[in-house]
Amino acid sequence: MLNIEVHLPFAAIAFVALGIERVLYGYCFICTNHFKKSVDESKIPGLSKVQKDGSRCNYWRCMQRLGVYIKVFQVSVCLYDLLVLDYENVKSNLLMGGMLTNPDKHVQLAAGMLLIFAGQTLNYATFKALGAKGVYYGYEFGYHVVSNEMLHNTARVSYFPYNLNINDPQYWGVVMCIFGIYLAVGASSFLIPVFELFWYTMSMQVFENERGRRWASAIYSHRKLN
Repeated sequence: MLNIEVHLPFAAIAFVALGIERVLYGYCFICTNHFKKSVDESKIPGLSKVQKDGSRCNYWRCMQRLGVYIKVFQVSVCLYDLLVLDYENVKSNLLMGGMLTNPDKHVQLAAGMLLIFAGQTLNYATFKALGAKGVYYGYEFGYHVVSNEMLHNTARVSYFPYNLNINDPQYWGVVMCIFGIYLAVGASSFLIPVFELFWYTMSMQVFENERGRRWASAIYSHRKLN
């Protein structure tokens, strides 16, 4: 059974930090026009040097740049968890070769490497299928990316990874990769992968889902009436 040990206040900080990325993506999906307006009015810092699309802002590249910035939170949380809080354990398993020399850990190491490989395969295949423009909401921003069916109806896509009949394969790829890393290094706690699973599930079910748009529209309409 996976251990989910909680270190406060790190757990609370990590939960919020990991959620920033998913909330940002949800904001761009649900409030696309507001995001575009904010970019046009230079209200979002760090985007002044993003390559423009002719005379207008290149929205999908702005989203790509923000995605790179926000990844710092995700990577920092994982590194702190593994290399600071769990340093002695990771050192023994990874640097001292514990995962290789201990036969009892070979299955765990193999499972971790398999998840990393499968996760990265899904991520690479998604980028190859949609391109960077498609991945970073090019369609929502009004750019010509690929067919509407490819982006919004995976049942009509005939090539990998959308022929697996799973929604958001790139997000499942990230979750698989993170769990794989923690398994492969023999981490003592899987709290961070569980946090990631929670936030990516929120993205798939609410933040980057038509359900989220309907809820946001209902809340906005209610506020206008009051």
